[in-house]
Amino acid sequence: MKIAVFYENIHDGVQTTGQKLETVLARLHELGMDLLYLTPESWKRDRRELSALMEKLDLGIEGMHCFCDFPGGTGDSSAREAVELAAEAGAGNLLIIPGMYSTGNTEKDLDRMVQGIRRTVEYGGTKKMPILMEDFDGILAPYNCAAGLQYFMRAVDGLGCAFDTGNFAMFGENEAEAFELFADRIRTVHLKDRTRKPRHEGDYPFLCADGKPVYACEIGSGYIRIAEILERLKGIGYGGNVIVEQYSIDPKHVLDDAAASVKWTKEHLQGA
Repeated sequence: MKIAVFYENIHDGVQTTGQKLETVLARLHELGMDLLYLTPESWKRDRRELSALMEKLDLGIEGMHCFCDFPGGTGDSSAREAVELAAEAGAGNLLIIPGMYSTGNTEKDLDRMVQGIRRTVEYGGTKKMPILMEDFDGILAPYNCAAGLQYFMRAVDGLGCAFDTGNFAMFGENEAEAFELFADRIRTVHLKDRTRKPRHEGDYPFLCADGKPVYACEIGSGYIRIAEILERLKGIGYGGNVIVEQYSIDPKHVLDDAAASVKWTKEHLQGA
């Protein structure tokens, strides 16, 4: 398993602290990061600088993630562009967030999401680009829990799972138990840890369905069973990668937390 980091987390930290992107990437690479994970928008904006730095530091792109509003009618164009940019960048997969309940007709919204994902999987096949979905932590997302994500997995042939360790917190589900539901469809893994209290003054809370806040934190320091998930990945012979995700952490601290997370993950992968 190789380790990736969300580029948007890195970018926010660089913009806030004034550190040089090359210096940050080199530090993370030295600690064990081999790949970046980013949005199509970030690639379009920074592709020239990133391409040069990735070649210099021997980094690759694990995958891309993209919001596509299928209920609102703009999802197909966003998804097709994302597939093409992911292929151009040499990404290994593309995660699609297919929209939210937004029109007032939940049945129609859900059908549009399913049909949109089907079309994207089909188009992705023409570019040899695996299409994935995750257990997204949005209250208006019908795939914000294990049962919701299972619905899409059953409805769309060829759809893979991007397993997010921290998003089952939305409804207080056990991520280790959820892992068993998706083990045969997992193509990439987002490592996201949670804590009940903020570690930094500027950390932003995530509100669970019951209204209680939880916070993102450096990997290995919270209550999510990430070490157990890594062991289970080894147990199923998982051949993909893991991605350190640090959204909602104070951008003044996100680079140090990302570095600590990469270090922790590398040590646990070596010991797994």
